[in-house]
Amino acid sequence: MRERDENAYIRFFALWFAAGMTLGVLLLLTASHTGMKEGNSVRLFQEAEAFLGRKVSAKACFSYLLKVRLAPAFAGLLFGLTAIGAYFATAAVWAYGFLCGVFLSAAYLQNGMAGLLFFFLALFPQIFLYLAALFLMAAACSRMAETNHLAGGIQKKEYFCFGVRYFFALILLLWGILLESYVNPWFLAKIL
Repeated sequence: MRERDENAYIRFFALWFAAGMTLGVLLLLTASHTGMKEGNSVRLFQEAEAFLGRKVSAKACFSYLLKVRLAPAFAGLLFGLTAIGAYFATAAVWAYGFLCGVFLSAAYLQNGMAGLLFFFLALFPQIFLYLAALFLMAAACSRMAETNHLAGGIQKKEYFCFGVRYFFALILLLWGILLESYVNPWFLAKIL
């Protein structure tokens, strides 16, 4: 029964991620359609294009990503221990899906199918670990918020389970940061 509940949480958050991504795609496509009538075009990657010409060390990339990726994770850890953890987790998953949809649409609108290919190559292979970590963190926060409402309060066992789930998600997140810092640039250099 408990395994089934975990899978239900994962499916719920995957659905929220997909909904956010769909909304992001639709919003940017609608905005670009309106903007193209006025002669504007989508240019979200101008800074990224200028950045691609520069060399950044993997160590500097790792330290930057460590700060940027772990800050929301620790915010989720703090919110996950409260009764509003489920709302925070749902909003975070939806927001990440929305941003993913916006950038996916922008890549397509700016560069066509080549932009889509570059978008997916830039996310490979770390996206699998990032999504798994995001869904595990969200499920842990939701499970903890659910036990906050039970009679008798939270037991030590629930704190331990939350800690183990969140620690495992942080390990996945750390591996994703390592892949994004060291493996992905090598992979993109070989392909592109």
